[in-house]
Amino acid sequence: LVLRGEPAVALRAVGVETVADLAALDPAGEPPVPLGVMPFADAVALARAWQRELSVVRRVPRVAVPRADVELDVDLESFGEAGAYLWGCHLTYADGMALSEPPGYRAFATWCPLPDADEGRSFAEFWGWLRALRAQAAAAGRSFAAYCYNAQAENRWLYSSVERFAGQHGVPSAAEITEFVESGEWVDLFALVSEWFLCAHGKGLKRIAPQAGFEWHDPEAGGENSMRWYRDAVGMNDVPPEQAAAQRARLLVYNSDDVAATLALRRWMCSPAVLQIPLAADL
Repeated sequence: LVLRGEPAVALRAVGVETVADLAALDPAGEPPVPLGVMPFADAVALARAWQRELSVVRRVPRVAVPRADVELDVDLESFGEAGAYLWGCHLTYADGMALSEPPGYRAFATWCPLPDADEGRSFAEFWGWLRALRAQAAAAGRSFAAYCYNAQAENRWLYSSVERFAGQHGVPSAAEITEFVESGEWVDLFALVSEWFLCAHGKGLKRIAPQAGFEWHDPEAGGENSMRWYRDAVGMNDVPPEQAAAQRARLLVYNSDDVAATLALRRWMCSPAVLQIPLAADL
């Protein structure tokens, strides 16, 4: 659907009943009815993208993405409301000059069934590592940026973790989290995708990253499946130890692919290849 809810009902009431009807309107003209938060020109462009079977179109000729010398992609895995059992990071030196920490993927996890205090231990290790990396970059005069896809989720668990595990060794204060979140070094790629692109089939990472040529190793990769894998991984489903170990490994691959996907997406957004995506104004 291009539009749903009240805007769709209102359009039908004035004779705009199909995607083709919407696509035929002049995006520079006055909307036939108020569309709420979506700009009228975006609605028309999305309808035209649907007609052409385009998943993504650019809003602007050039896409801007903040970059840094030291770049860190971050993704967490949570088990419902019980807690965040895994913080995964992929470190890249965009300028090719490594600090003491080697580039690549690193995971901070607890495999104790949540809720469990060991979650605080894994979170503290993750945060201590991130804090030290930022400090190293600053001391070396290098710029630093950490990237996620939809900061709302990560921020929620950052603040939840410091609240639930306050006083535990290595757990930062809420003020330290706020300093990081508001520093400009915490970059939400979902927000950038929302700003620079129109996505006809959704803006989820698994929808947009394939545009950058990225594919997950696991054909069943997804949030719902990861919940099932987690239950096996921590013994909730009473599986043999070897199956639990295999599911832990599967979750680590899944998480490492998620952070590799945001890296691939960022590189694509900064490359000439993104110019192959049609411009909304040209539809």
